[in-house]
Order: sequence, then C-alpha cells, then structure tokens
Amino acid sequence: MTASVPMDILTQLKLETRTRHEQTERLLYAQKLMAGLLTRDEYVHLLSIHYRFHQALEAAVAKQAGSLVGYDYQASRKTPWLVADLQRMGVPLPNPTTGLFAGWNATQLLGALYVAEGSMLGGQVIAKALRRTPALADVESQFYGGYGAQTGPRWKAFCTYLTQRAEGHHTDVVVAADQAFGYFQHLAAYPDFS
Repeated sequence: MTASVPMDILTQLKLETRTRHEQTERLLYAQKLMAGLLTRDEYVHLLSIHYRFHQALEAAVAKQAGSLVGYDYQASRKTPWLVADLQRMGVPLPNPTTGLFAGWNATQLLGALYVAEGSMLGGQVIAKALRRTPALADVESQFYGGYGAQTGPRWKAFCTYLTQRAEGHHTDVVVAADQAFGYFQHLAAYPDFS
C-alpha cells in the first residue's frame, strides 16, 4: 500500500474554498461586471464591501505583525485605494467592521490574506470590465488597478510565503479562508454586519 502524498496548501485552498469563492463572486456582481452592466450604485456597494473587509483585515494583521514576519503588511494595504475610490464617487466611508477577524491568530490570518491577495488577481480582470461599462467608463479605480504590473509577481511571492508559513497548519488556514469568503458574503447581504 502506498502512502498518499499530502496536498499542497495552495491546491487545498483552491479546492476546498471553491464553492464559497464562487458564491461570493455571484454576490459581488460578477455577472453584471463581466457583462458591462454594473450601475454606479452597485459599484459603490462593491467598494464599500471591500473597504469594510480590508479595513478590518488590515487592522488585525497590524496587531499580529510580529507573528507574520516576512509579510510586508504596510505595502499590501488596500484600504487607502478604497478610501480614494469612495471619495472619488462622492460617498462617505462606511462604518468600520470591528468584529471581523477579532481574535484571529497569525495562522488564521494567512487564510484571510489568501482571499485578500487573491482578490488582486481578479481585480485586474474587473478593472478591464469597468472600462467597458458605460455607467462607469469615466471612473478610474485605484483598488481594482491594485498592484498593476506587479500583481503577478506579488501573488507568486505571497504564495511562496503562505506555503512556508502554513506548514503543519493547512486545516486552520483553509477553514479561515473559507470563513473569510463567508465574511464577504455577509457584508454583501447585510450592510450592518460587523
């Protein structure tokens, strides 16, 4: 009998969060985005969801920075881009979601960071779709522009970091990533969720 080879963390994350990931994309207007049918109000709603998610995650990561050695959380902040985008749309910033990620340890935050950094890959596709959307053709999105040409290299560097840091903690990281997708779903459905 041959021993099974353990699945690498990136494959495990992709497979075991696929359902929640796909559900989340549907709630975050994926079809309307790709069809060029997103309205300005829906775009603001989308930015607000991301602002609340990333603001809470970045606060939790800052508290655990000493346990996330090697992750440059300052250079990975997305909240300033979201603030700029929301201000450009002329809307006030949403209330913070202080309860999200409260008490999460560094291992759990790796799962949430997988979701957050992965959103930057999708952001490149969304940025192109926004430019094809008549209601938003005049909007320049810093958030969806993200890391620009550095998006691919930064994703690869994060995946290397995650793989090294998740060693021996795969289940905790996967459960946390799935829960982070769940937070996106709750933020989309319940604006007062915290």
